[in-house]
Amino acid sequence: MGVTQWDIQEVKHLKRKQLVQNNLVMMFLFVLIGYFSKHGKPSLLIGVFCVLLWIIVAITLYTIKTGRPIGTKTSKRVQEFDRNRSGEKRWKQKKMTEAVIISVISVLITGLLFVKDFNSLRLDFPIGAFPFIGAWIGYNIGEIIRMNNL
Repeated sequence: MGVTQWDIQEVKHLKRKQLVQNNLVMMFLFVLIGYFSKHGKPSLLIGVFCVLLWIIVAITLYTIKTGRPIGTKTSKRVQEFDRNRSGEKRWKQKKMTEAVIISVISVLITGLLFVKDFNSLRLDFPIGAFPFIGAWIGYNIGEIIRMNNL
């Protein structure tokens, strides 16, 4: 599909739908983090986060290698639009940068998981939640601005 063949209103609708889906996932993660910080072991929480990052790395690398996105129907359509809009070369560069950054973060967290004793760490959920909430708000603002710029 060429860029001119995409219905921008449909793409905006799909992006809004994807934003709602991503916010539901973020809400679930927020509740999970809150629960594990109060009742669980911090090392388990960080381990789960580490596994999720490695899954994201694998999905990104798969998408780069095959050119086929993984996700919900909405997510796939939005990724196809973004790929078509930015062009193959730029899209691949973006995906590679994403894969490298997330891989580095995953390696660092995995290394810390084996070296540091996180079970002695005390997590104060209300105060420790501010960076997560800030990133969540920033993500939403960025997505809304990108939707409005279409």
